[in-house]
Amino acid sequence: MTDRIPTLADVCCAIAEGHVSVTLDDDMYTINARELRRYFNKSRPLPSVSQPPTASSGSEQWPGSSQISVA
Repeated sequence: MTDRIPTLADVCCAIAEGHVSVTLDDDMYTINARELRRYFNKSRPLPSVSQPPTASSGSEQWPGSSQISVA
């Protein structure tokens, strides 16, 4: 299993996308724990996070200071 701990949102997405089958008993969902474990044990790539563009040396400068006034 990956280092990431599945959340309730992950379980809901797995159900909504049809990756995990459920049965509906009155107003409660029943999930097979083995099937859920098998789904989360599959290695899936996590979404990549893009890095912000870096400023080239000297072309962009951050402002030296700023003032905030509250009236």
